[in-house]
Amino acid sequence: MKRKCLLILVMVAFVLTGCWDSVELNDIAIVTGMAIDPGEDKKYRLTLEYMNPANFSKTSSQQGAPVSTMVQEGNSIADLAGKVNVGASRQLVFSHTRVLFINEKIAEEGILGFLDGLERSAPFRNDFNILITKSHKAEDYVKINNPLEKVPSLKLQKQAKSFAEGWGGDPKVVLSDFIDALISKGRNPVTNTVVLKGDPEKGSKQESNMSNGREALILFDGLAVFDNEKLAGYLSLDDSRNYMWTQDLKQTTLTFPCHDHGDSAKEKQYVNVRVPNSRTKMETYYRNEQPVLKVNIYTEAQIIETQCSDDLTKIDTFKKLEKNAEKYIEESVGRTISKTQKEYGVDIFGFGEALYRQDYKKFKDVEDDWNKEFARAEVVVSAKVQIRRAGTKSKSFLTELSDGMEE
Repeated sequence: MKRKCLLILVMVAFVLTGCWDSVELNDIAIVTGMAIDPGEDKKYRLTLEYMNPANFSKTSSQQGAPVSTMVQEGNSIADLAGKVNVGASRQLVFSHTRVLFINEKIAEEGILGFLDGLERSAPFRNDFNILITKSHKAEDYVKINNPLEKVPSLKLQKQAKSFAEGWGGDPKVVLSDFIDALISKGRNPVTNTVVLKGDPEKGSKQESNMSNGREALILFDGLAVFDNEKLAGYLSLDDSRNYMWTQDLKQTTLTFPCHDHGDSAKEKQYVNVRVPNSRTKMETYYRNEQPVLKVNIYTEAQIIETQCSDDLTKIDTFKKLEKNAEKYIEESVGRTISKTQKEYGVDIFGFGEALYRQDYKKFKDVEDDWNKEFARAEVVVSAKVQIRRAGTKSKSFLTELSDGMEE
């Protein structure tokens, strides 16, 4: 009996060996970036950036461009993904796509037409960054070389991460986040915008990496505000950080005036603090039929630079700086919310979702007209800042210089 069982197991092992759908690495090309522009003859013009594997080999790296691009026009994502291989000798793999560039003209017309295809199609993951391109064609952005990063789209992904960690202005919007906001009754989508500085034709050439200066450079430029599926307008880079304050900003560097001396920004003196973390609580309620949007921000900070001569060994100095920081945050965040109300009239912050959680019955009453309610709402921003440390040195030499001059 044991011999029969063993024989059956051996026979089954022969049947189950191998993979019926296996694909050799030499037969695939990994797509890292996509760009969508208006087509000349069809609805969309799709540009794909895919890696040249031989250029990334540790043992025998070859000369030539590390990435290649391919362009195809079609009326849908499924149509484009199906026939884009007409010019490629390898099977294209989309599961490692890192960035999707969307031309602002496409965004203004509406992007539902291809978002469904990206979400529904199995080859695509939903964790790639969505970026709206301004001024130049989206396809130019997947061709810009950089001496530190061989793959333009991977460079942009790392740039977004570095931007978020250093200044905090990146909302990290991926496909799933965008669609969640799109179908929400209490929030409208936002995503980052990028601009191209320089000459894209020169920046796309391999020789540009030999130059000390950059022929072309991609920069983050703020936020794109959407009214449902269509691009409504833009918010500045400063507004993008103010937006992030309402979304539990992780970390940033904050610069605010030490005091009220000086009329212009150049005449004022400033102190810089590093914010390692912050917490935000949003409240939405009605007071006498007037919607009220309240943002409570709590953050800790440490001083990393000061232009002021105030004595940092005194607790009163810390209290004064904390009040100045709170005032600066409250005014900045309040200004961005009010600007969004007046210029676009759409809730990108999620105040409607807060009302849904806090007063479901009231939200159902105003659900269909929430953006109108948002636009007429009163805004209240409250910040609480605690400065824990003054860096590696408590007393600045500026204080000693000031004390010497007074004597």
